[in-house]
Amino acid sequence: MKPVPHKGQLKTWKDDRGFGFIQPSDAGKEVFLHISALKGASRRPKVGDTIFYELTTEANGKVRASNASIEGIAPQSFRDKNKRNATKHGLQKVIRIAIVGLIAIVAMKLSDSRSPEYSGSRSSSPNTFVTSVTKPRCNIKGNISVGTGNKIYHVLGGEDYESTRIEPASGEKWFCTEAEAIANGWRKSPR
Repeated sequence: MKPVPHKGQLKTWKDDRGFGFIQPSDAGKEVFLHISALKGASRRPKVGDTIFYELTTEANGKVRASNASIEGIAPQSFRDKNKRNATKHGLQKVIRIAIVGLIAIVAMKLSDSRSPEYSGSRSSSPNTFVTSVTKPRCNIKGNISVGTGNKIYHVLGGEDYESTRIEPASGEKWFCTEAEAIANGWRKSPR
């Protein structure tokens, strides 16, 4: 047996919570509508919209709308969804490329202020430059504690050296000498 479609007007809608109530056209009791019942809708509902729906009775006896649609609003087609997803993924790719470019610019600026032992000069090839940014020849890690904000440097062979990750975007740095780390405000790790 095929479900009987019903029609009503959306009387209340709490967009921040994703639900509202429909006043049925036959003047019956208001029917609960959850946003999940409007699968494929190309926009969110608004008070005053005419809603077509089926009635579903939950295990607790409450009645709610299901398989709902908004009058005059075409459901979003599979092609529209794919187009939106392609746009979303394209935007994500552009953002990733921009972030990599920004990191390269920051790294070039940092390389200008580094000591002579640092290998990331602008005259090196692009591959050498990328390698020097991701794996620099300077091996002292200038880490900033997330909890306290303390600037602590770690030397090769120290207890936390291998587990410490340097994030230049957070202000963390690589140093070539302990003197350089100290001069920049870092103190040596106790371990």
